[in-house]
Amino acid sequence: MKTLSFVVIAALTLSLGTAPVFAQSGYDGSAWRDLAQHLDAGVVVDLRLRNGQHFKATFIGAHEDAIAVQRKTRVPVAIEQVPYDAIASLSRVEPASLSGGKIAGIALASAGAVIGILILLAASLD
Repeated sequence: MKTLSFVVIAALTLSLGTAPVFAQSGYDGSAWRDLAQHLDAGVVVDLRLRNGQHFKATFIGAHEDAIAVQRKTRVPVAIEQVPYDAIASLSRVEPASLSGGKIAGIALASAGAVIGILILLAASLD
């Protein structure tokens, strides 16, 4: 039971730590330009545009009037320029790690294995 409570606490802790690192809700292009100038080339960003489009992309660079990104698609696409005033939100995507669900699954599988071993040991003692 202690293992399950540990897993639940770990899952909650991990889920709280996955908030967007860079996010803004304003529509001021200069604010997005300032933010983009602090991003490193090659990071994956989650981009929402004011027209409703939403996609993940690799950040290439920040220019005076737009950011250069390459959308994450199954088939590679050309690098595109996105004007700062078209951006509704921009957040950095954190690298994939173990989610709470994966941790819970691993814990349940481990607990099942332990119970199975205990049942086999009890059966062999009879």
